[in-house]
Amino acid sequence: MTDTINLKKLERKAWTSTFEDGIIDIGLGLILVVSTICQTFDDARFYLYPLFIVPVLFVIVLKKYITVPRIGLVKFSKKRTRKTNRFIFIMTTSLVFLVTLTLTAGGGFIPELPITEIINNKGAMIVGAIVFIIPCSIAYFWNWDRMYFYAVLYTLSFALNEITIANTGVIASGAYAWLISGVIMIVIGVVYLVRFLKKYPLPVKGVYHDSTN
Repeated sequence: MTDTINLKKLERKAWTSTFEDGIIDIGLGLILVVSTICQTFDDARFYLYPLFIVPVLFVIVLKKYITVPRIGLVKFSKKRTRKTNRFIFIMTTSLVFLVTLTLTAGGGFIPELPITEIINNKGAMIVGAIVFIIPCSIAYFWNWDRMYFYAVLYTLSFALNEITIANTGVIASGAYAWLISGVIMIVIGVVYLVRFLKKYPLPVKGVYHDSTN
C-alpha cells in the first residue's frame, strides 16, 4: 500500500515537472499574441489563423530540444494517460463551443452594446464563464497551480476586450487586452525557463562519474 502511494506521488511529481520549464506558459502567451494580431487585422483574420500553429510548434520543438535532453522523457501510466486524453477531449469540445458561440454572435461578439448591456448579456456571461472555467479545470486536473492565475488573467482580458469594443465600436481596439496578458505569460514563462536551464544543465558528453573514489 505504501509503495503504491509512493509511486503515485512520484508520478504526480514527474507530471508537475512537465510545467517546470515554463515552455507551455510561453506557448500560451504566444497564442494570445497571435490572437491580438488576428483581432488587429480583423479583415484578414482568416488568412492569419494558420499563425496559431506557431505556438504549438514552438512548444513541441523546445520540449524536444531543451526539456527532454535535460530530464528525459517520462512515460506515464495508462490510467493517467486515459485521464489526460479524456480531459483534452472535454477541453477541446468546450473550446469549439466557445469559438462557435463567438463567431455566430458576430466578429466582436457584442460590438455595439453599452457597458450596462454587456454586463446583463447572457451570451457574454456564458463565454466569460467558459474562459474562466477552462483554465481552472486545467489547473485542477493537471496540478498546474499557475493556471489559476492565468484563468483570472484570461477573464479580465476578455472583459476588457469586450468593453473596449463596445465603447469604440471597433473590433481592433480591444486587442491590446489580450496582448497585455500574453506578454505577462511570456515573461513568467521565460523566468521559469531560465530557472529550469540553471537547475538542469545539459550533461557533458564524455565525462563520467567514478563511483569507486
